[in-house]
Amino acid sequence: MINAATFQIIGRIGNLNTLEKVTHVSIASDRSVKRGDEWVTETDWNNVTVFNPALRKRLSNAKAGQKGNLVIFQGTIQTNAYEQNDTKLYKTALVAQSFEILSFKADAQ
Repeated sequence: MINAATFQIIGRIGNLNTLEKVTHVSIASDRSVKRGDEWVTETDWNNVTVFNPALRKRLSNAKAGQKGNLVIFQGTIQTNAYEQNDTKLYKTALVAQSFEILSFKADAQ
C-alpha cells in the first residue's frame, strides 16, 4: 500500500513570484457556502510552490503564466518544521508535480 498526501487545485492564476530556484503561484478557487437560505460564492487563495525546472520554465512563458488563466495544479503536501527565536514553527507547502492550462484568460473574454 502506498501512502501519499496529494492535492489538486483548479483555479485562476493570481500572482506569480519567480525567485532563483523556486516559483510561487497564487491560485484563486471558488466554493459555494450557504449563508442562511442563500448560497454565496467565496474565493480561496492557495499558494503553490514549484521547484521543477521544466514546470518553472513553462510558467515563465508569458502566455502560460498569465494572470487570470484557468489552471489545474497537482502535487504533494509537505510539512516542514524549523526553529525561529527558540520556537518550533511548522509550515505546510503545496509542491507542484504537474500543471495544465485549462483555458487562457483571453478565451474567457
